[in-house]
Amino acid sequence: MRLSLHYRGKLIHINFDKEEIRVRDILDKLNLSRDYAFVIVNGEIAAEDQIVSEQDDIRVINAISGG
Repeated sequence: MRLSLHYRGKLIHINFDKEEIRVRDILDKLNLSRDYAFVIVNGEIAAEDQIVSEQDDIRVINAISGG
């Protein structure tokens, strides 16, 4: 399956070797930790085990921390 998603202001395409893709698979493919990034699917923050499809609007956002 091929997913299109927005990350760091760009539309990117990621290929997966399986048909059932979860949010955690996206983070793993981008080498991101849930502690430092989160995924928005169709306008809502998604849980790591949420399944996504090619039709979903997916955005990966880096978490910002400061002190």
